[in-house]
Amino acid sequence: MSGVIVEVAARRFAVPYECPCCGAVPDAELWVPAPRGPTGGQSARGLRFPYCKACLQHVESSETAGLLSAGLMVAAIAAALVVALLTRWYIGALIVVVVAPLAWLLAQRRRTAARASCGPACAGPGKAVAYLGWSGNASAFSFESLTYTARFAEQNANLVNVSTQLRRLLEGHKIARAAMPTPAAAAEAVPPPMSVRDWVARIEGTRLATARRYWLQRALDVFHEEAERAELVRAVCKLELAPVLAKLDRLATTGAKRDYLHEVTEEIRTDNIPEPLQIAELRELEALRP
Repeated sequence: MSGVIVEVAARRFAVPYECPCCGAVPDAELWVPAPRGPTGGQSARGLRFPYCKACLQHVESSETAGLLSAGLMVAAIAAALVVALLTRWYIGALIVVVVAPLAWLLAQRRRTAARASCGPACAGPGKAVAYLGWSGNASAFSFESLTYTARFAEQNANLVNVSTQLRRLLEGHKIARAAMPTPAAAAEAVPPPMSVRDWVARIEGTRLATARRYWLQRALDVFHEEAERAELVRAVCKLELAPVLAKLDRLATTGAKRDYLHEVTEEIRTDNIPEPLQIAELRELEALRP
């Protein structure tokens, strides 16, 4: 991936609620794994990013193109070895020679189909975001879309190691936004502000974790009374931990339960979760330890 790198001096960071590829309103989410090796040792195993279904489709086509081709070649080599042992070595070699271009052609066709399914606003057929891991003092990402890169960077003030490329991108984004005329606001009745129950209903009606956390953060920015904030956090905490509790009940031994709780706890500690929700979830998990 050759996108723009952005580093945030925190494990917790703001994520624009839009598809990182095309900018559409997200109706799905993409799991972005952490890198393997030393750079990902202290990182989260991966992070969820809001995405749209249309872009997920061409990402899947692009990502699986090489896997299908590689699988076909592995099968061909295995078959060639068997044939070579049972008959002549050159017959086995012929199988590989015949299958290799077919595997290459299959991969190219899928990649072409992925590119063709991209919309005019898409950053590319593959993943538009890569998580580069936690370095010990910063969370690093690489983005393909210049617009999304600028919006992500603007929402996170604690940037570090800002490159010349990113600095110029932010300056250009500010100039372009300032030059854009502001449309006249239509005169309309202002709806009453949403109550805590309204926000809880919205959150409970959302099936995606990225959306729940986004709406929770929006709600926490609105309410400042401790009782109201606690009610919002409890609602999301219950939804987030429901699958964890269900799996915990299915585990037969105390050791298995303990290991699973430890695994989930580490994931929550390194995940990009609003701080009040993270504290509540860790407290609930600690109370469950056998």
